[in-house]
Amino acid sequence: MILIYGKGKTGKALSNYMSSSSIPHIIRDDEDFQEKDLDQVNTVVISPGIPFYHKIYRLSRKRGIEVIGDIEYAYRLYRGCLIAVTGTDGKSTTTHIIGQLLKEKNPFVGGNYGEPFINAVKENKKLSVLELSSFQIYSTKTFRPNTAVLLNVAVDHLDWHKRKSHYYLSKYKIFKRLEKHNTAVLNFDQEIIRNLKTRAKKYYFSVERLPSNYEGIYFCGNSLILKTYRNINRIDISDFKLKGLHNIQNLMASVMTAYISGVPIWEIERKIPRIKPLPFRIQYVKTIGGVEFYNDSKSTTVQSVVKAVESFPDKNVFLILGGIYKGGDFSVLKEFENLKGVFIIGRDKRVIKNMIKEKNIYLCDSLDTAVKEAYKRAEMGDVVLFSPGCSSFDMFKNYMERGEKFNKIVESLE
Repeated sequence: MILIYGKGKTGKALSNYMSSSSIPHIIRDDEDFQEKDLDQVNTVVISPGIPFYHKIYRLSRKRGIEVIGDIEYAYRLYRGCLIAVTGTDGKSTTTHIIGQLLKEKNPFVGGNYGEPFINAVKENKKLSVLELSSFQIYSTKTFRPNTAVLLNVAVDHLDWHKRKSHYYLSKYKIFKRLEKHNTAVLNFDQEIIRNLKTRAKKYYFSVERLPSNYEGIYFCGNSLILKTYRNINRIDISDFKLKGLHNIQNLMASVMTAYISGVPIWEIERKIPRIKPLPFRIQYVKTIGGVEFYNDSKSTTVQSVVKAVESFPDKNVFLILGGIYKGGDFSVLKEFENLKGVFIIGRDKRVIKNMIKEKNIYLCDSLDTAVKEAYKRAEMGDVVLFSPGCSSFDMFKNYMERGEKFNKIVESLE
């Protein structure tokens, strides 16, 4: 008997699969779980948001019951090629781009982004591209993708992991399991990632020219240079539509992964102009009175806010942020001379204000107020940027509802 813990999208997908496969199971969450539910159980499959210190871990271990996550459970059943994407920021965008570049191979695209991985098993997919959060990686035991991508690492989710070292170890876990016939795509520009120990074949991506003894891809003007020991290819990206250097990094990781997966250079180059940003990732909304509005509601870390502001180096920016603080140092925002006003919302607005201090800071009771106050102070040619850098759950169901609310407020300004 299997106990599924969590009744969200992932838990329901697991239950649907088990029901259709006649696998005995029960599904519980914090509302209806009782310890006696474990009496006939030999495996507990947890949803991604269940932290390692939750009572279900302790009670299961006491009885000798294995606890695994949904990714591990699906992996044990999956028969196909796997690409896994992880990192602090950029996971969803990179997963999305890889999926677009591999479209002719009809991949399953999901995990933390999109559909739960178990659906790939149900659909008998032969290629899957998975976004993996640190939560999901933590609850794996044997999971080993064919290709693993590590975009970046910064402190995040300390509300879940409690310690910085625990977060880092969760991210590195899958790379320790990789074998020589597997592939790792790594960020050369972060020393901690560049020096990552893994048995896998390594390829790197960088915003600067790669040293001659490294294989990978780097940014050069309006091009990417993809180099291996066998050949060098230049890829034109002058028509790439996503804003910001961070999206160039996401693109490089995606292109390298697609190339490793057998997509020819000419096909990659043809597809790059067609790549569109995901909703709420520095998404242009509209221009009102000469003021441009951008929606980056997916932003939940300090690093993602920094990258969003960096996307507008030649414009004055009025930034709206806030929500549930997850860790990180917002004082880095003081370094941006073009940041003319910061409007902070949400539960932890005073915590964030105390970090930034020197900027023109306005505490707002609602997103509606923040948008209107930012617009009132902005002038023609300026940017109003919504990049919260925090979780949304104090005011909204999720980042999508938060993003939709911002768009509606902007539409109401005219």
